Amino acid sequence: MSQFCPICGISVQPSQRYPRYVCNGCRNRAQSADGRLLVFYNAEFAGGYLAKFADTDEEYPSHECYIDGTPCRADEARFGGIVVQPLQSNTNSTGQ
Repeated sequence: MSQFCPICGISVQPSQRYPRYVCNGCRNRAQSADGRLLVFYNAEFAGGYLAKFADTDEEYPSHECYIDGTPCRADEARFGGIVVQPLQSNTNSTGQ
């Protein structure tokens, strides 16, 4: 099984649970609607979701983000970590 980042098309580790997750390089470019860079965290050791503005460390109270103009959603992954996925399908996710 092959899987590709739906933003840049790079090959990523296949995931049945998250077939459209973005690669780390794209995730690191996630921005708010007004163009501010975001960073994502687990809220605590046991999980949870937290996002902050990279420039001020101020909490970003949303799951919505944009990567290269593509609307995405960041959220807690099932077993920890953060997963970011586009809101709509993109042909790169199938490698075509």
